[in-house]
Amino acid sequence: MYLGEQFRFKENECYRPTRMEINTQFARENFRDIKKLAGKSEVIAAVKGNAYSHGLIPISKILYEEGCNWFAVAIIEEALALREAGIDRNIFILGPVSRSGAEAIVKNNIICACGSLDFAFALAEASNKLKKPARVHIKIDTGLGRIGFFPDTAAEAANKLNDMGISIEGAFTHFATSEESNLDYTRWQFGRFTEAVNSIEAAGIKIPFKHVCNSGAVLSCPEMYLDGVRAGKILYGFPLSGKKYPFPLRTLVEVKTAILDIRTIPKGSGISYGLKYMTRAEQKIGVIPIGTVDGFSRFNPAPEVLVRGVRVPVVGLICMDQTMIDLTAVPEAEIDDEVVIIGKQGNGEITLAELATKLNTIFSQTVALFPFRMPRFYV
Repeated sequence: MYLGEQFRFKENECYRPTRMEINTQFARENFRDIKKLAGKSEVIAAVKGNAYSHGLIPISKILYEEGCNWFAVAIIEEALALREAGIDRNIFILGPVSRSGAEAIVKNNIICACGSLDFAFALAEASNKLKKPARVHIKIDTGLGRIGFFPDTAAEAANKLNDMGISIEGAFTHFATSEESNLDYTRWQFGRFTEAVNSIEAAGIKIPFKHVCNSGAVLSCPEMYLDGVRAGKILYGFPLSGKKYPFPLRTLVEVKTAILDIRTIPKGSGISYGLKYMTRAEQKIGVIPIGTVDGFSRFNPAPEVLVRGVRVPVVGLICMDQTMIDLTAVPEAEIDDEVVIIGKQGNGEITLAELATKLNTIFSQTVALFPFRMPRFYV
């Protein structure tokens, strides 16, 4: 179990029943399926964002055991945490890094994206100082508009990096619309990337490792796999709208708690702040120890939870640490009964997609809402 820096409790010291359960076998099976699909291409596991809030170190160690050779992070702190945890394979920083981080990158043998000459100068200085190579993949902005060299300047930029003594080990781009059904823009981006790489190699600089596919393209564009594919959302079982999966979709996350109190509330009584909910009749109300500070937001419409396999509604505004649920449909419910926020129970299921829709947000943000005050159990 990994609880984050502030909550490194032993498992037998977790007294609150609220928790996130992460299925480690599903993580292994997802990786194996993606690896099989990718064929000869390396699978670059996107463990950025604390492994999409599943836990950077535990998830990375599982993938390491499965033979993963590439770990993609967003920030230098994540890269350094992986090195400290014993991940001795390729660690790749996808996002921009401040000049102050150049020396730490070189020192720890980390590969990074390079999409600006300013950062390249800092890397070259660090490389000269430490007498170690600065390893980069050139980032080419083919149409996402975020970071990278534009295709028509890529060859010139690569020459300058080469002159600085920087080790150019790869090149990549990021697709803007590969998760959509219409792939015309994705194909256009791929064409621009291919032209940019060709121009670099025509200038005499070999690009050993090329990668363009994110999760959407992994599912839809096998002709674009190249030397590596970056698996993020599909690694964690997040569904991509309109995409067909060649393997079972396995979401790793379940969120659970338990009933801590049950009360019989008279007709016409208010429930929670603002009295937004009034009892229609005498109602059996359960209190569960999860609230907004745990990421259980004030959804619209109000969410449901599972008790004994039955969907029951949240009533009243969700509080900071507590939530009230209507147990009228489950009169046999008792204190300590398990309550499922996300996951399966009996014949019932509440999916991550359902909560994401009610929050009008993406799946990764929905998981990220649950902070590390909520312990992660790897089961």
